[in-house]
Amino acid sequence: MSPTHGLRVCCPKKPEWGFGHVLADDGGAKVTVFFLGGGKRTLDTTIAELDVVTSNAAVNPILDVAADGNWKYAHHNLYVIELRPAIFTKERRFFEANPHWLPGHLCVYVGMTGLTPEERFQKHLRGEKDAWFVQRYGQRLLPDLYRHFNPLPYDLARVMEPELARQLREQGYGVWQN
Repeated sequence: MSPTHGLRVCCPKKPEWGFGHVLADDGGAKVTVFFLGGGKRTLDTTIAELDVVTSNAAVNPILDVAADGNWKYAHHNLYVIELRPAIFTKERRFFEANPHWLPGHLCVYVGMTGLTPEERFQKHLRGEKDAWFVQRYGQRLLPDLYRHFNPLPYDLARVMEPELARQLREQGYGVWQN
């Protein structure tokens, strides 16, 4: 099946990707899709199975932003920083923001930047336009949690930052996001 531009789809073999919006279809076997949980993927539809989704469940304003995004100027990045677990017991605001945190899961900070995640993390640590929690408790970047999204157009990065924070909270992470 070769979806056409603009359709909402899902990949049954990758349910963690969630719903997606077809950004481009080469008319053959290649299709580019932005998935809510899987980021931008270019797939060979002779190998990857995609199902068209017509239910209201696929209605999502973030997918609309992805559809309208100027992908030629995708220069923004999401990033996730592991925070020392002490933040959970020492910072009341963090504790209150994460009532569903599961012990054993990491505490993280989610952000977006026009820099590389590595450059932005270093600025946090140096106290330059930093998030106080990161400067005090930041340990390392967790690229496996964000790499698949980057790079993004600015408008999409702006709405995906809280969405990624929501997704991680849903998985049991303790999350701070400004």
